[in-house]
Amino acid sequence: MNDMAQVEIRPARLRDAGPLAAFHEVAPPPPGGAEAADPIYMTDLRARVLAVSGGEIVGTCRYQGAAGHCAVVPAPRLLEWDEALAAQLLRAAAGHAFRRHGARLIQSLTEPEGASPLALAVERAGFDRLAVLSYMRRPIRPEDRLLEPPPSLAWHPYSLFRHRLFARTILSTYRESLDCPKLTGLRPINDTIATHKHTGTFRPRTWRLAIAEGKPTGVVLVSENQGRGDLVYLGVVPEARRRGIGRALMDRAIRDTAEVGLPQMGLAVDVSNIPAMRLYERAGFREIRRRLAHFVPGDRLEGL
Repeated sequence: MNDMAQVEIRPARLRDAGPLAAFHEVAPPPPGGAEAADPIYMTDLRARVLAVSGGEIVGTCRYQGAAGHCAVVPAPRLLEWDEALAAQLLRAAAGHAFRRHGARLIQSLTEPEGASPLALAVERAGFDRLAVLSYMRRPIRPEDRLLEPPPSLAWHPYSLFRHRLFARTILSTYRESLDCPKLTGLRPINDTIATHKHTGTFRPRTWRLAIAEGKPTGVVLVSENQGRGDLVYLGVVPEARRRGIGRALMDRAIRDTAEVGLPQMGLAVDVSNIPAMRLYERAGFREIRRRLAHFVPGDRLEGL
């Protein structure tokens, strides 16, 4: 266990590149609960914080910044796992993301039970539990090109001309939403849309706005990510719920994914959103894993 009084937590500097490379050679992977051992690249020094004791690096952590003022903080690497030191590094990396990247949404992922050494360190660092996420996959078949959403719906692809309409509709779908409700209001809607656009490869033609009787009823956003279709977001406005709109949006997303020639489709959903889980299961999606998402609440950002 490290003597915390003798450990300095600070941002990485250019001259730390050599010692970091040496640290990487001997540091063990994080304990159970981490996605994988976070690689150490010399190009990410500006996003990295270090724990230094006696002039030697004993731990490191970084943030991965993304569009829309958001960031993910992976598991820290330490010479010897210590929950208190891991928590300090996680908190320092989150603070670095807030001050340097301007992140308003800062997340970290652990195993779904939230009982691993990493999960305990994440919560000790000031992260709250957001949701258990179910990651689901579905193969795309040739016949998916023939899916026919209801003729009562008109479909409009995303364009800059329709940006405000998309934004207003997405905001409307957040009302009384069961999908990660703690995130509502944490960021401006344009930040959220920017994050969606930069999740994989943005394809305007597979971002759809559904219109019924001249009014927006929902949106479905599909991007290409790692060779598959990625359902970035699906939402129905409150007034149109329980009318089959969600299934129509899902069918439109599957058909669009088939038409662009992608072999598989994936998504992540809050497991407490039972209606969405049932919708995806009925559409042929099957769960492949679960992760527990943590986040820094907005009222704690300034204190990082």
